[in-house]
Amino acid sequence: MIRLLISLYLVVFVSIVLINQSSELIWNSWVHQAPDELRHAQLVAKVLQESVSDIHQLPPQVTTLSSDDVAWLPEQIAALQQGDVITTFTEQGDALLTFQIKGEESLAQLGPFLPASNALAQKYLFKLLSFAVLGLLLVFWLRPLWLDLMQFKRVTAQLAQGQLDISIQPSKFSAISNLTSQFHAMATKVANLMSDQKQLVNAVSHELRTPLARLKFALAMLAAKDPKEVQAMSQDVQEMELLIDEMLGYARLEIAAESLEYHAFDFSALVHGQIEKLQRTNTKELNVTLCPNVTIYADQHYIARVVQNLLQNACKYGHSKVHVTLLVSHGEIELQVEDDGAGIKPEDRDKVFSPFVRVDHSRNKALGGFGLGLAIVQKILNWHNGRCEVSTSALGGARFVMYLPISERVKLLEVTP
Repeated sequence: MIRLLISLYLVVFVSIVLINQSSELIWNSWVHQAPDELRHAQLVAKVLQESVSDIHQLPPQVTTLSSDDVAWLPEQIAALQQGDVITTFTEQGDALLTFQIKGEESLAQLGPFLPASNALAQKYLFKLLSFAVLGLLLVFWLRPLWLDLMQFKRVTAQLAQGQLDISIQPSKFSAISNLTSQFHAMATKVANLMSDQKQLVNAVSHELRTPLARLKFALAMLAAKDPKEVQAMSQDVQEMELLIDEMLGYARLEIAAESLEYHAFDFSALVHGQIEKLQRTNTKELNVTLCPNVTIYADQHYIARVVQNLLQNACKYGHSKVHVTLLVSHGEIELQVEDDGAGIKPEDRDKVFSPFVRVDHSRNKALGGFGLGLAIVQKILNWHNGRCEVSTSALGGARFVMYLPISERVKLLEVTP
């Protein structure tokens, strides 16, 4: 940053000095010294004053008058007595040049002449050109910096989309070339980590399932010899297999973010369908209030996963009642899922969205799960610019509220006939 500030200061300082010096030189030679009838007449009048010592030596075009013929101001009289050529103007705006003849009281007057041209427009035009030159110099200085920043934008977009083949070519003249090189090294490392994660997921998916399958087969063969021991070992194997499935599913979410398929669909119908599936295997009392025809623009498969996880979570930890409410409020879609379980303590509410976290004794391993359901909910909602919040339910348990913004595309669909 120090190099960037010093570079900017030097460019601005040197540019201003050069522009000021060159503009003053050009102004003096182009505008101030430009030919002008009045300025030329003033020079002629000065030469004529110095060369004439008698009123009879004046050309016939020169008017002579007495100093009493004009009501001169005191400073004008003093200037005439000092031998200066003074300029006065007629009612029409024409200029008259007057000087006193040496050794006499008479005055000589030349004119009328057109007044000196107004250089105000030229002055502002010249200032505008000077600032334009300064801006052009700053553009040349900023161009390498802008190119590097655009590379930052391109690489971050590639990483967000899962494109791991990245490359950066830092400009040698950029003030942040060192930062660009460091960013390239960091981006390359991130890309390698993402690539390693993909390879690890694939390896776990293939390599761990094979020994688990052999263990299940061996346990099945030993079941007749020691049924109780074999049953306990089988439960451990099933638990390990379920854990691997959960871990792989969570790890695949990072890869899945690259291929989300967004489209508009009826969110009310999706929630209703998930509730119907849950009622087939659930005995708890479900109280459902759904706002009809709520359309969202999202990936339907993963949003269904979010709704499924929230409903299963409430049914798993609730005692007997679960309330589900869908409404639209303040430009957002809210899905509220409440249960009458033990609830979640306020200090633990931020932790429940972290992977492999079970913060309450009521939400323990005996009830199933490995603490990944709510982490998956949070990750999917982040993809859709949504969020999930936890509070205390009116039923006494936990209240999860899922928020999704109403997409501009959905608004456009609503107003389009």
